[in-house]
Amino acid sequence: MDSNKGLGGIQLLLAAEQEAQTIVASARAAKIARLKQAKDEAEREIASYRAQRESEFRKKVAEVVDLFPD
Repeated sequence: MDSNKGLGGIQLLLAAEQEAQTIVASARAAKIARLKQAKDEAEREIASYRAQRESEFRKKVAEVVDLFPD
């Protein structure tokens, strides 16, 4: 009888461990998804900023060229 209780306890622990592993795996996947989303958003912001600065630079170069023609 005590042997059956011990096996039931072990089965319960194994089931709890499996559930914990599932929860941890799900949390990891969600974290990776959030990090990827943040990275993608940052890359879009960087590209936008770079394009804006490039446009400003080209305008300044055009102004200088207009001020000092050959």
